[in-house]
Amino acid sequence: MVAGELFISEEMMTAPEHPLANQLEASVAEFLQESPAEIREQQRRDRIPGIVKRIVPIDNNTTWEYWWCVPGRTILPEDLEVLQSDRPRVEAILARMVWLWGGYCFGEQSTHSLADSEPIYDWQKVLDFAHQQNLTPDILDIDYLPGVVNRLYSQQSDAVSSRATPDYVAVEPAHWHVEFFQLQPVDGGYELKEPKQLCSCQIWTSKPFLKHIASGEIKIPDTDLWLSRPLDLTIPPWSASEIAVYS
Repeated sequence: MVAGELFISEEMMTAPEHPLANQLEASVAEFLQESPAEIREQQRRDRIPGIVKRIVPIDNNTTWEYWWCVPGRTILPEDLEVLQSDRPRVEAILARMVWLWGGYCFGEQSTHSLADSEPIYDWQKVLDFAHQQNLTPDILDIDYLPGVVNRLYSQQSDAVSSRATPDYVAVEPAHWHVEFFQLQPVDGGYELKEPKQLCSCQIWTSKPFLKHIASGEIKIPDTDLWLSRPLDLTIPPWSASEIAVYS
């Protein structure tokens, strides 16, 4: 048994099958000369799903799956059925992650900071926070951001100069961003509601910190340093060219 399975069972880690599974590998990216509206029409006509499985690591040996939207595609009624039926499993996993590491909630009306806030260890309180932001989420997106160690310069330093030396070592541990989204109906299905209201929960394996190279002083930043980038693994993979069509 690997570490992640000690608190999340192997059975929970697999996302359910899609009723249009035979169309998951179908692509609309080859029609690059067509407009986004024409591509969406072809997607709806051929019943090509608007969601794929994303892979979320827990540790080096453990991953779990959930369904998420392909950028620019319509969310078909069959897609929404999968998303809604699978949500209890997704929330059960997130509840265990929040129980283990704690979560930090951020919203448009929130003044919380990583430096001053204590984590929340109850997933229901995370949902309560979303409701306090006047948001009833329809679907959830989860980004995993691997740990990063990098050098940072103060605003007074000339980082471009070859003679400049960094002022800090920045450590951003592995963490997850859970984003709450609402849907709006469109012709033939649904799409993410825009503009998106800021509301999220960040789950950190430990807090990020800056260590001053000269003095050794350590400080905790107020927010994510954004040194890491989401690890984007999907089944089937979405291509950069397909995403570009819809952007």
